Amino acid sequence: MKIGCYIPEQISSVFYSMAGDDCSLHHDLEKLTPKQQVDHAENQMLTCALQVALVGLGKRIDYVSMAEQFEDQIWSALLSHYLQMFKRVGLESVGSENLSYHPLDNFYNSVSRNLPEVDLVNLYMISGSNSVLHQNSHALEISRNTNSKLHFSDHAPGAGIPVPATKVFRKRGIQEGEADEFFSKNPKGLMVKLLGLAGARNVFPAATVKDCLESIAEYDNDLEVLLQEIIDTDRFKEMTVDLTITPKDIRISNVRKILFAGGKWVGNYIASDLVVTDRHHEELMRVGEYARSHGHVSEEGVNCGVDYFIDGDEVIVTEINARWTGGLFPAEFLRKLNVKKPAIAFFDMLPIDQISLLQSFQSDHLYTADEKNSFGYIPMGFCPFNVDIDGTSNAFFWQIVTGDFESFVNARKKTLPDGAFPTADLILAEAL
Repeated sequence: MKIGCYIPEQISSVFYSMAGDDCSLHHDLEKLTPKQQVDHAENQMLTCALQVALVGLGKRIDYVSMAEQFEDQIWSALLSHYLQMFKRVGLESVGSENLSYHPLDNFYNSVSRNLPEVDLVNLYMISGSNSVLHQNSHALEISRNTNSKLHFSDHAPGAGIPVPATKVFRKRGIQEGEADEFFSKNPKGLMVKLLGLAGARNVFPAATVKDCLESIAEYDNDLEVLLQEIIDTDRFKEMTVDLTITPKDIRISNVRKILFAGGKWVGNYIASDLVVTDRHHEELMRVGEYARSHGHVSEEGVNCGVDYFIDGDEVIVTEINARWTGGLFPAEFLRKLNVKKPAIAFFDMLPIDQISLLQSFQSDHLYTADEKNSFGYIPMGFCPFNVDIDGTSNAFFWQIVTGDFESFVNARKKTLPDGAFPTADLILAEAL
């Protein structure tokens, strides 16, 4: 049995074991700040949607480890519905008999005691929390380096990778005025980037030194803070790709455009009209070679996400993610289903008492290859938690809409009451 972070396209039997790994890569989970504790718990919750998606992406002979919350009656019934939807849409998927359930706070220890007989154990990333599985300190060091924003900022220029103007300071140094000049040269502010956590929880803008210090007030004075120029999005378009890296080859497995609304990430746009020019390809291959040179590689293939901005042939690379990415999941759904229409993948929320209505909507509008349908709906995952928002109990859902997104929004309004899927409205109004 081999244990690592491999690309999805494996013919061998695979046990997928993925939980909220990002924070434990750089931090001791027993010593998190209050904000880190909240962010880590939210990340664990959202990771559960990825576990459901892995059921859809896997093969009949594969296995998936899942949070024990999926065993609760309401979520167990919904998971069964999703398994039916995966089969109806045309996915082989993992059988219910090959699912196992584990407490999130002790996830990998529990998994380690119940490993099935498979060829590969596939992790979201090599991290501290799943060390009980991989038991490879060298692999952990490679993962820490290649996933580190600080390491990338130090080494990327030497590899010929075009990156934004970047400086790293200790919090103490920022307090003592060391970053004042860098802020003065960037009057529109700077991006602040910290180690650990996912989903941009550790990346945020700061207009001034004061704003920066207020945002990192809870951290100790030895905290390393990366400050980076803000890319002009009126000029540049933000893109991301996944690379497949082996000892002999580097290839682009998918291309996505990042969608923003209200200043926040709201989803990914995936379509055939997103082309990688020869110049872009050259720079992206350089990034892949960089990751491989730092040890992020395997014979089975590993995934590496690259976030970058383009304006014509100009490319600026902001960071790499030497792991599975959130965009890899929908890209794989679309690849497996051979979807040709443009697609948008996004998280959204729905009041708990509307779940049965959503199930009917999913069933009625489930994706088919029929070109006559204006849109198709592909359910990917959900989080098995009640989240109270303004006195209403909600759950989060992850989905792909193919074809005409406005038709989807209009159909949703006819079927689901007000309050369902508000992010879809934002995407339609602003991101598109």
